[in-house]
Amino acid sequence: MKIFHKHKGEGKIRISHELSEGEKLGTSNRKVRVKKCLDSLGIPCNLDDVPNIAILGAGGGLRAMIALHGTLQELQKHGLLDTIMYLCGVSGSTWCMSYLYKNGDWTEKLQALEESMCARLSKYTWSVPKATKLLLEAAKDENYSLTEFWAYTVVYGMLHELDKGHLSEQQSASENGNNPYPIYAAVDERSFSKVTEYSPATWFEFTPHEASFLGYGASVPMEYFGSEYKNGELKKQKEEKNMSYLQGLWGSAIGSKTENEKVIKDIFFGFFKGEKESYSPSKESCPEGIVKGFPIPSTEPEAGDMEGSLHGEPAGASPGGFSPDTKNKPITENIKDGVGSVVDFARMWQKTTHGLLTWKWGTNNNFLYKCSALDSAELVKDKVISLVDAGIAINCAFPLVLRPERKVKLILSFDYGPFEPFKALKQTAKYCKENCIPFPEIDEKLLLEPDNPSDCYIFRGEGAPTVMHFPLFNRVNCPGNFRFAYFLKCY
Repeated sequence: MKIFHKHKGEGKIRISHELSEGEKLGTSNRKVRVKKCLDSLGIPCNLDDVPNIAILGAGGGLRAMIALHGTLQELQKHGLLDTIMYLCGVSGSTWCMSYLYKNGDWTEKLQALEESMCARLSKYTWSVPKATKLLLEAAKDENYSLTEFWAYTVVYGMLHELDKGHLSEQQSASENGNNPYPIYAAVDERSFSKVTEYSPATWFEFTPHEASFLGYGASVPMEYFGSEYKNGELKKQKEEKNMSYLQGLWGSAIGSKTENEKVIKDIFFGFFKGEKESYSPSKESCPEGIVKGFPIPSTEPEAGDMEGSLHGEPAGASPGGFSPDTKNKPITENIKDGVGSVVDFARMWQKTTHGLLTWKWGTNNNFLYKCSALDSAELVKDKVISLVDAGIAINCAFPLVLRPERKVKLILSFDYGPFEPFKALKQTAKYCKENCIPFPEIDEKLLLEPDNPSDCYIFRGEGAPTVMHFPLFNRVNCPGNFRFAYFLKCY
């Protein structure tokens, strides 16, 4: 079996709606496994006729992360997981994906990975020195935004892990045919504010091979995302963004602007006050889902990275999560301990404060800056772009799997939200209508009970992919008043 590897030194922009060579290879290899699975299910077909089936995982913070993992396990239990060609996520679902694809054969060890994930989520505490160190380093970049702060504090606090790996390192896991090909969704905030979620120009996708503007067919190798370009030429290569940063970018719409701002301020000022209470946002001020996943912080000394260790409390930590000799440290003592200099802290303070005032997220160098090969005066004039959580647009990334080049025939849409279980479906129908994309007609008569939905809806249409839509909170999983059942689970 061939494995595609990008040559170091390549950083060329690609203007084409064609799939990347890496994705072509990955799906070609995967097709063999899908055919074998379909044959075993009594659905024989030629290799050229293997249907492309996509799973869409909706957003929803930790709930979505855990729910997607459970969804994949159920599919595996019933012998269906190997029929899947694409796995596409928004927000919390991307957290699950980024964890799984660190393993080249994750589809074969989901149970063990679930146990490891549960151990990590239930036992880890938040290390202030580690978060601070990453923040101070990130603030040296001219494109530092609230996404870095969010990633290294809130998301780290929820996932209990700092992942310093890179998305391009998932190339092997996405090419070997063992796993579905992964697609991570984001949106371009500038386009979203101007042309809304119903324009392809709004949508941005990440794969292990490329970062791409959906509407323009413009891509850059993943290793070079964030590097400086001008008129299609690489001017300055920068280090690839780590996975913790990307998790923050993909999962930054957990709460409203007011809620997110309150959480950031609580944590931010805690760094400078050195107060335990400042690091743990109150339940009243937090978006749903943050408090239950936000641990008491730990200020244990750097004794190795968390990644890879999945059991036990941090060495030297007290039951409350703070080492007895280091808790409640003010900024001056952190500086004395070598966590960072006065200049470093001042820079981070100034840039985070500016981010709060301007509310800027996901700022990265625009690889299409002054690119004459692209017919978009608006996009090419901006030196930086702002990428944010796709959940603010459509909370299930239908637009990415509806690319005609992906030839998806069946979409399994899993909605993990407790409210409006059909909102993403209706938004997608409008998106497709406005952009002349084949999509089955959504029969409104089937959606008359949004407060008590069924567990599965099927929509078919001539020349369009079949869509199976699965609300997590439904009359089968939660008989009676499913919203009440949801709140019981939360509280």
